[in-house]
Amino acid sequence: MENIHYLRFHRGVKRLTRLKVIGISAVMLVVAFFYTPLVQFLAGPLVISDPLRQADAVVVLGGGWEAKGKLGKSTLERYRHGVDLFQQGYGKYVIFSGGNLWGNPSEACEMAEMAVSDGFSEKEIIIEDSSESTWQNTLFVKKILMEKKLQSVVLVTSPYHSRRAKTMFTDKGITVISAPVPDSEFYSASGTDQLRMAKLVVTEYVKLGLYQLNLIR
Repeated sequence: MENIHYLRFHRGVKRLTRLKVIGISAVMLVVAFFYTPLVQFLAGPLVISDPLRQADAVVVLGGGWEAKGKLGKSTLERYRHGVDLFQQGYGKYVIFSGGNLWGNPSEACEMAEMAVSDGFSEKEIIIEDSSESTWQNTLFVKKILMEKKLQSVVLVTSPYHSRRAKTMFTDKGITVISAPVPDSEFYSASGTDQLRMAKLVVTEYVKLGLYQLNLIR
């Protein structure tokens, strides 16, 4: 009888030990996910940042809206980085590209208005306000480049989006210098913001894979 009780006790201790290990592991995983750059590390293959050099135009891709009539953080940080590069002389024009699934105004028009308010000449600004996807960004910007007899661009977008964007632009015969936002919110996210970043990264891997398989545009 004593042996039976001992075995039961020993099994109970082992079970509790396993549960403790599982619990500690779960806590460590949660901490690693929310409070370390784990997501950013996993997104590494998605990021392409080329050495900067002069091009015919700086192209800024819209990054969405936070709410109706309010540009999202991604769009605003892309705008700031794009106009900074333009001011440094990396392009003769700045092209804002992005429509609006909600109607008007478009992302491109909003960014262009901000640029004018910031002192840029309207002659330096080109608006592409019809695109609703990265592939459409590519097609419509390509059309503008052909009309203006331009060939090369400094392409500004979010880090996790830079590989797919550069791949699409390059596939259309455009010379691309990829210049993702260096101080993006993507790199400083923590806590629950990491959930949103993780979703963006997973979605980006899926979209890139489907594009390379010629399943989506």
